Amino acid sequence: MKIKVKPSDFFVSERINIAPEEKGKFALYRLEKTYWNTLDLLFYLQKRYGFKRFQRLGLKDRYSHSIQYLANPWVIKKPIIEKNFSLHFLGFINEPLRNEHLLGNFFRITIRDLKQEEGERILSHLPTVREYGFPNFYDEQRMGEARHREGFFAKSLIRRDYESALKQYLATPSPYDERRVRKFKVFLKENWGRWEEAKALAPKEAKPVLNYLRAKATDFKGAVKKMPKDLLTLFINSYQAYLWNEILALFLESLEGVELKPVAYRFGKLYFYKEIPEGLKDYLLGLYLPAPAPKAKFDKKIEALVKEVLRKEGMSIEDLKLKLKMRGVYFKPYLRKVVVRPEDLESKGLEADEIYPGKMKLELSFSLPPGSYATILIKRLTI
Repeated sequence: MKIKVKPSDFFVSERINIAPEEKGKFALYRLEKTYWNTLDLLFYLQKRYGFKRFQRLGLKDRYSHSIQYLANPWVIKKPIIEKNFSLHFLGFINEPLRNEHLLGNFFRITIRDLKQEEGERILSHLPTVREYGFPNFYDEQRMGEARHREGFFAKSLIRRDYESALKQYLATPSPYDERRVRKFKVFLKENWGRWEEAKALAPKEAKPVLNYLRAKATDFKGAVKKMPKDLLTLFINSYQAYLWNEILALFLESLEGVELKPVAYRFGKLYFYKEIPEGLKDYLLGLYLPAPAPKAKFDKKIEALVKEVLRKEGMSIEDLKLKLKMRGVYFKPYLRKVVVRPEDLESKGLEADEIYPGKMKLELSFSLPPGSYATILIKRLTI
């Protein structure tokens, strides 16, 4: 089974509830892209076209065909069309683009390289997923900064080991890095401390960090503060998502009468059910779990699970209060649904796969709430 064989196999489009007007404080744009991750493309647009910091509603994977919406005080009405992306001005809005403007995401996904029986099994799971939904785990792309398996940046921040945090950011290559980024990281891994030479290889967002280290070679905490705030927030969100997954896994295991099947992912195990006992169904569909944060509020049962997960990580809830002292960079409390149900989950049925002769392909279309992962739904459908 394969997904994302080509970008058009994984189409995702944001659904928003704000309409452009003729006048307003911010320009609203529609970004369509392939082979770019969102943050890299926004950095490029800011550098190349003079945009201010973008307001966005989410991050979209590099290996997808994606449509998302952005807002910016900088107005460019002429379409920007370059290789693998286009940016179109839609009009103006009078308020900043915020999470509450995102209704969800529409997906159209092609699963390839299927045996007949594999495809039939996926189709047989559609009715139960429509009825019972699936556990709302984060998938590993949310934790992409740790895909090198060398730990989480934010965990080093919690331990106040700022040098290790910087090594994870600057000097830990991943197979998923672009060639130029990998070359830079390999150099620093082998030549840690040679900031002047590293600067010539560095991507744009890393240069302020290296400039700072050239002047203050061992002030690693100060250097961390020179990282882009968006990136620091992303790294904190990444570790927080991992912790939330671990809490959800323990919670699901604590439920009576729910048969679970473990599925391995890069950071441990996810757990899926096929059905939920009728007495639990409405409870789980309406339940939210708090993300671990110093100001989060938990009931006694959930608090015990949170403490157990953090104990395994060698920390407490209080330790999540960062000593970095940087405005806007902290573990924010929020609630996330335990179970989600896809809307309009449909399939055209099995077809011959033109890329993998002798195999089948299956196209699925559906909508998910903000922050829910289509790849988690695919994992559930293939258990």
